[in-house]
Amino acid sequence: MTSRIFIGIVVLSFVILLLILLLRRLKQPYFIAYMLAGVLLGPEVLGIIGKGESIGQLGELGIILLMFFIGAEINLPNLAKNFQKPVLAALVQVLLSVGLMWGIGYYLVWSPTTILLTGFIISLSSSAIIFQYLSRNGEINSPVGLITSGVLLIQDILIVPMMLTLNFLARGAVEPAELVKVTIGAVLIVAFLRTAFMKKLFKIPFKKDLLDDHDLQLFIGFSLCFGMAWVTHWFGLSAALGAFAAGIVIGLDKSTRWLGRSLEPFRVFFLAFFFMSIGLQMHLDFIRENSGTILFVALSVLVINSLVNAVVFRAMGQSWRDSVYAGALLSQIGEFSFVLMTLALDLGLVGSYTHQITLAVIALTMVMTNIWIAAIQNFIYKLRKPKLNSS
Repeated sequence: MTSRIFIGIVVLSFVILLLILLLRRLKQPYFIAYMLAGVLLGPEVLGIIGKGESIGQLGELGIILLMFFIGAEINLPNLAKNFQKPVLAALVQVLLSVGLMWGIGYYLVWSPTTILLTGFIISLSSSAIIFQYLSRNGEINSPVGLITSGVLLIQDILIVPMMLTLNFLARGAVEPAELVKVTIGAVLIVAFLRTAFMKKLFKIPFKKDLLDDHDLQLFIGFSLCFGMAWVTHWFGLSAALGAFAAGIVIGLDKSTRWLGRSLEPFRVFFLAFFFMSIGLQMHLDFIRENSGTILFVALSVLVINSLVNAVVFRAMGQSWRDSVYAGALLSQIGEFSFVLMTLALDLGLVGSYTHQITLAVIALTMVMTNIWIAAIQNFIYKLRKPKLNSS
């Protein structure tokens, strides 16, 4: 057993390393390498990694750590000043997505459940990809970056009522106790963040002693991040939301920068497992047989989401240039859409065909994100390019 695990780790590390070197040369994001590694090492190809359930659970830790890091980077006062805009933008965007899917679904004779589920799925963008993109480009605290970050945060919160809705559609009812618990949790998180904004809630003792003690740094970081994640999860909210709140509180104290250095390797490690779990679930024969449909739907989603979000941001008072750019940022389908689709499959709301099509479309929109954003930016640049006077 130990030998098999050892071989698996060696092969996994080597394959990911080769893929990363290739993608680095092509200037593409590394999460594509993790997904490809899942496909290559999974049961469909080499069969080195079997079931992806435990891999997926490890990957969820990566999302939690990512949200903790993003919370620590965000300028809370600036975000709080205009928080109404992200809330309104996210709500309108979800309503427009569901309404658009209702029109398409009515024409294609979809069931109301399929229409609602599809609308939910396309309305959720990828926090994992876009937060990293904004952070890498130094735009996370820019006006567009703050509103985009706020929209992503609200989307992560909206996953809870979406999951409750799917449970209602499957069972015909939602437990009142569950609804009360979620409401209390949401109120407490809002109150917690409001208090954090008004004054510092948390101070780490012996900060000078911690600067040279890597072990203490690591476990203080884990305790804060996963402790808050557990609290929000217990209330029925997203665990990633709790980690985000913990990151915001930590970020208010500028002397805790060492937390990021201590936890960064674990974020990379666990986030790689999340994207690997996506690759492990893909059926290559199915993708090959339905490649045309998958490509058409993925491109349609990118266009629809770009237009919807651009209109929403423009209505929020942003310039057309910033609105189109924000639309491109939020064009892909996100990781929490996997959660919704998996729940829908478990509840019997969708079949295997719909599950696999959706899985492939989500993955493809993620893979195409950087190319799509670059194309939109090039389009914006051409529109803004001054015309030369002809002589």
